[in-house]
Amino acid sequence: MRSNSPALRQQRRARRGSALILVLIMTMSLAGLAISAIYLTSSSGLLTRYYDKERDYRFAAEAALALGKSRVLRDSALGLPEDSAKKIITAGTLVDAGGTNIPRIKVNLYGAYTGDTIGRFGQFVTLLASAFDSGGVRHVRRLDLTSESFSRFAMFVDSFPSGIVYGTGEYIRGRAHSNTNWNSDPSSPGPDYYDTVSAVGSFSGTANFHGLPNLAGVARIPYPTVAKLAILPTYATTGNLNFTPVSNLVAASANNGLNMSGRTDAAQAQAGTRVRFKAVDVANDGTIDEADGMMMIFDAAPGIDTSSLRADLPNSGGTAVTNIVMLNQCGLLITNAAARKEFYPVARFRESWVLKKVRAAVQPPISNADTLTMKGGNAAAYSKILSYGPGFSRCFPAGSPYLMLTERMTNGACVPTTALVGTFYAWGSATALCTAAQQYGGQDTTFSPTVTRCRISQVLTTGVCVNQVTLGSWRAWTGAALPGISPTLIQAVEVPYLWPLFKPYNLNSKGVIHATSGPIFMSDTLRGNVTFYTLGTVEFIDDLVYDQNPTVIANLCRNFLGIIARDNVMISDNSMNRPRQDPNGNWIFLGPDMNMVLNMVTMSLTGTVGVENWGGNQMAGASCTGHPQSGGCINQTGGVIHKVTTPTYAGDNTGLRENRTVDPCQLTNRRPPFFPTTGRYIDNKYYEIDPVNVDTWAQVKAFYKSLRGHS
Repeated sequence: MRSNSPALRQQRRARRGSALILVLIMTMSLAGLAISAIYLTSSSGLLTRYYDKERDYRFAAEAALALGKSRVLRDSALGLPEDSAKKIITAGTLVDAGGTNIPRIKVNLYGAYTGDTIGRFGQFVTLLASAFDSGGVRHVRRLDLTSESFSRFAMFVDSFPSGIVYGTGEYIRGRAHSNTNWNSDPSSPGPDYYDTVSAVGSFSGTANFHGLPNLAGVARIPYPTVAKLAILPTYATTGNLNFTPVSNLVAASANNGLNMSGRTDAAQAQAGTRVRFKAVDVANDGTIDEADGMMMIFDAAPGIDTSSLRADLPNSGGTAVTNIVMLNQCGLLITNAAARKEFYPVARFRESWVLKKVRAAVQPPISNADTLTMKGGNAAAYSKILSYGPGFSRCFPAGSPYLMLTERMTNGACVPTTALVGTFYAWGSATALCTAAQQYGGQDTTFSPTVTRCRISQVLTTGVCVNQVTLGSWRAWTGAALPGISPTLIQAVEVPYLWPLFKPYNLNSKGVIHATSGPIFMSDTLRGNVTFYTLGTVEFIDDLVYDQNPTVIANLCRNFLGIIARDNVMISDNSMNRPRQDPNGNWIFLGPDMNMVLNMVTMSLTGTVGVENWGGNQMAGASCTGHPQSGGCINQTGGVIHKVTTPTYAGDNTGLRENRTVDPCQLTNRRPPFFPTTGRYIDNKYYEIDPVNVDTWAQVKAFYKSLRGHS
């Protein structure tokens, strides 16, 4: 049954058009989707073509940078400017792999030196490449190249003679290169290398290459010359750090007919100059900044031999060793109850007050029986004083503040004097009326500007000597005076002899020190970044280290020392580096330890970086990596660059074995100020530049100007 109501029939008639509307809506929706798909497809195509073009422009700019880098590395006549910019390529056309010109895209390439353009810490070459078409500049890329410094090498040798090899138990932990061959010990296991080792020639022998492989047949790296470093003396002069060492050869000084020169014979004495690096907290703020890095210069007097600067004793024992150097410069370094280190030279152990001070030492422990032996003034006494081992039984170079008891003389009223005629007493002598307050051993602050020497009586117990001679003097700084320094840090009398190496106390310093001749005798502690250059030889008479451990990452590039010698750079064969025999013939070590510790990069322009008397047969009391050596290890953190490599030992019981570690600062390619570069460049950073900023030649020059500074 169904309804036949008129109202229902009217309602049914009203719904007859809904299907048509629905169809129209669906049709329009599908049409919209189709149109959207068409637009999306079109947009995708446009974006794809845009990015393809963008990629082409980017690749074109990078290709231009590659061409520029090749020119920088190989074209010695490129002539990049330091104060402007150079157009290397103008509207250049590139070719594809098939040699066909790439249509529409052109490139401009510019280059110049940027950053520190005088090259104190290294030069940058900045290449700027722009890719463009008829519509204007489309893409700009910048590449900074940093000059490769010789200081990045842990070992670099221009000539590696046959017959010389790196031996088992020697380590090079850093980049190494030879401009000839590379020779390792033919017997197993051989030396250990922990970074790339490259050679222009071939490799021979057995070696352990850890990590990176060895590279043979590489290109030669041009070795620096004296002529190329001709600007360094000028930089040193600017900073008042250019000096002429003493080197006179005259008759040996004598005292009542006794040889006082330091030599063990009566031959002429060769004078010399010693350089000591030292850090002083000038502001007394508890922080050792680079401004606190100082240098001190000591000149031996005419008639005083360099053996006194080196604290050198004869290699043989017996009575020959009891010369003036042993008596006045060697002795016992104790730590007293106040935790201060005091030094008592051999020549002063005849006096009761000295024995009392030594007996009270906290370190090393000394018995009454020991002091009874020490006061004898004979071979047995001297042997006992020198028998306490490295760090306690010590020698010090002439002029050291620790040598006050034999280098500061007084009159009979305990008043210091440098007069050369009369009767004098060594500092602290009770006979000279010196009080208990004046009786103490030499300390690192007991500084005397001019020091004298005499032969102190070993018969009497008064500290008396007759007719002293001048030993040498510290050279005063001639630049602007340093500000007042707290007397708790350093004596006022010492301040004028501190040579500031850096700003603000040396405003014109460029970080370069120059000595017009050699040899220069070096030691102690450096703070700062500095290059020392001498037209002669450098000798390390004792350890030379940074004020902080350079291998700790917190100290990265805190200090960086470059030593460049026209001639050789040598580790001295002296009493502080190698064993000696005491008067009883016992082998002893008289340095701070039984190894040589160096923090620096060393370079010889015409000679070698080596070891004096490397083949001499001596006692093997030291050990390096398990091997018996005369002087132990060369524990050098830094690098060695030399013209010709030479041996550092000739087998067991001789020389020093190499144990070299790269300074992390070397891995940054930073260099000591103005240290020579290899002529090669290394990629540093890439940048993408807004084309709006370098659209015209004027804008390009302005851009380079913004990157350039002068140090």
